Amino acid sequence: MTTRIADSGLHRLINRPAGQRQERAERCELCAAPVAPAHRHLLDRGARELRCACRACAVLFDHAAAGGDRYRLVPDRRWHLTDFALDDATWEGLRIPVRMAFFLRDSAAGRTALLYPSPAGAVESPLKQATWDELERVNPVLRRLAHDVEALLVDRTGDSRDHWLVPVDDCYALVGLLRTHWKGLAGGADVWQEIARFFTELRGRAKSVAATGM
Repeated sequence: MTTRIADSGLHRLINRPAGQRQERAERCELCAAPVAPAHRHLLDRGARELRCACRACAVLFDHAAAGGDRYRLVPDRRWHLTDFALDDATWEGLRIPVRMAFFLRDSAAGRTALLYPSPAGAVESPLKQATWDELERVNPVLRRLAHDVEALLVDRTGDSRDHWLVPVDDCYALVGLLRTHWKGLAGGADVWQEIARFFTELRGRAKSVAATGM
């Protein structure tokens, strides 16, 4: 089984250059108002890109009808999924080379995409629909995953066995960490420290939710 760099709209969504993200983060990309360092994002469904949003625009687009068919507000809920059912055999069957991955329901493609972070950006790996269907069956919380703007994030680095429901821009940030800090063949100590810090901060922001209780 081979993997490939995502070449669909997901590639533009996840792999926009870091310098471009930093430049655009200074102002709202809808009304040009200044934005805080921590701000919400809108998914531009046509361009398949995230747009920085000021507080006023985020409030406006928090109503589903406000964005029409073009814009969708990225949620800000973060759930640490307890008792998540993903056994080692299923994980190994995904055959990805790293211990992190995220699953995103891509409405444009009509399927669930499996991606993992790499020094080159987000890489998409084949995912059998039956595998996702089984994960959803044994973890009913996945039925609440918002298409395009939320993801199931899996962390199996070191001794971790953590599963999260997160906004897609969190996955975006994780990919950026690897692209920015990776050195040499194994990544170097800095990148793994940054990844550990990322998940520590995520745990501090997340609410614990039972994966099988919904």
